[in-house]
Amino acid sequence: MKVKKELIQNYLDKHGIRAANLARDMEMDESEVETLLRGEAVKEATARKFIYFFGADEAVKMIDWAAIGKKNPFEGGKD
Repeated sequence: MKVKKELIQNYLDKHGIRAANLARDMEMDESEVETLLRGEAVKEATARKFIYFFGADEAVKMIDWAAIGKKNPFEGGKD
């Protein structure tokens, strides 16, 4: 999974926290949050924690669907 790094940075800025704080709150290593902040891919375990922490409704907005070559399943109309 890859996320839109500017949205993660905006979250940190809005809440006045650092990557280490987010990592602690998400129960993951700080290096994983740093990977998210660089816009790089993370493994499934990190992706699961990310989605659990932010909730599906918010996480789906932060995932960089184009970067992972997928269509946002919540976007678009009826087929």
